[in-house]
Amino acid sequence: MKNKLFHLLLSLSVIIGGCKKINFDESVKGEALGTFNLTTPDNNAILVLNSATPNAQIRITWAAAKPGVSTAPTYTFIAALKTGSLTQPLLEVPADDNGKSNKLTLTQKQLDDLLKAKNVAEGTKTDLIWNVRADNGSKKEMAGTSYNIAITRFGDGISNFLLYGPVSSPTSIVVNPNSTVDLFTFKWQKAFPGKSANPTTYKLKLVAEGGSFDAPIYEVASNNAGLDSTFTISHQALDLLLTSKGFTDQAAPAKLQWTVEATSGNVKKYADYVNDLSIIREVNLFMVGSASEHQWDNGNPTYMFRDLANSNLYTYTGYLQSGEFKFITTVGSWNTQYGSNGSGGVAVKPQSADPDPGTFQVTTAGYYTVKIDIKALTFSMVAYNASSATVYASIGIIGGFNGWGDINAMTKTTFNPHIWQVTQRFDQDSELKFRIATGWDVNWGTSAADVNRKYGVGVRDGNNLFVKTGNYKIFFNDLTSEYIFYNQ
Repeated sequence: MKNKLFHLLLSLSVIIGGCKKINFDESVKGEALGTFNLTTPDNNAILVLNSATPNAQIRITWAAAKPGVSTAPTYTFIAALKTGSLTQPLLEVPADDNGKSNKLTLTQKQLDDLLKAKNVAEGTKTDLIWNVRADNGSKKEMAGTSYNIAITRFGDGISNFLLYGPVSSPTSIVVNPNSTVDLFTFKWQKAFPGKSANPTTYKLKLVAEGGSFDAPIYEVASNNAGLDSTFTISHQALDLLLTSKGFTDQAAPAKLQWTVEATSGNVKKYADYVNDLSIIREVNLFMVGSASEHQWDNGNPTYMFRDLANSNLYTYTGYLQSGEFKFITTVGSWNTQYGSNGSGGVAVKPQSADPDPGTFQVTTAGYYTVKIDIKALTFSMVAYNASSATVYASIGIIGGFNGWGDINAMTKTTFNPHIWQVTQRFDQDSELKFRIATGWDVNWGTSAADVNRKYGVGVRDGNNLFVKTGNYKIFFNDLTSEYIFYNQ
């Protein structure tokens, strides 16, 4: 009985003892620093300091170390020779914000001065190993992995520079592939050398759209043996160049990109941007003169149509009043003109300094068909009987671009009630037709062979035309069913 009582008392004492509250000391007894990693520049980065851009910034960053209980760390960038040790660093620089930030921002000159103070010679490449030291007063930690970097001190240099023109545009530039006097000009900002003893020279580079400038289809020194910030090439030479590089279809846009590489001493630098460039190589021809609708206003000439079989043959069938006329190749310019040679043929004025050609004469107002071949230099003008021609109240374009709904109306004038025009932007490739306002009884398509042509002769109830993305000024002649799309 005594033994049972003893064991019972012992059990109760254990239970009572097990329920006793124990107080733990939770006060802070020490500090700590979490691990962290370097971020930029990447491991094995190569940095060539540019003496022409001393104020350009260099940013070194790392992940923040998780702070201890009460003291946030400060950071110091440290770098040593790759053959040395970070325990004996060559450079020690506090982070931004008096060491509190997890980044260090230096100008190229500040970094160059740091290396110069350590007797690194001008233009010399130095292979370094770098890291960041975090310090909260009681603990010091380095980032988990050190990075390598190669830094070249100021030597030769080139300032940043921009491309001026031609600028990137969805609109193609139209050039005259036959002209040796019309010039295509590339322009860019001058880049200044880091050392005046090494002047900057330039090289223009062209690639097919999406190509690599390491393997350009064309590269050439700029004007003045590479010293000028321009390069000029005649329209004819540009056409021959593009043809030789596989762009054989003159009417199709040659999609290119261009930039400029500048060189000063041992340093090479590309322009800050790359420009897109689309070129169409064709001769446009426009009629001006007192016999035409807008008289001698070369900014608002009469647009010519083109012959399907002969791309050098231009045509116009419409009204002309008594007077004279000639032809120009560029709206708003008298630089290149085609006129009469005085004996039934064609004379050419290549540029403004050359004498003007003669004019073609219209003695009696009426409808005519005019044809001029700018390669064979032939001309003809014959009367056209329009007395029985239908005078339409409306004609327009309709197609995938507007959901084949209502037409986008074209306009005509009382001077030329049979020639219609409209300026249209196509945001994507589209099929289309010419049609009167309502119903499909009167519509014009084209032949199956010509659906992709920018000019031709319309066919009643014919195949849909196919037009590429772009801006166009479109003309349709209901007397002849001729149509033409001018790139804008």
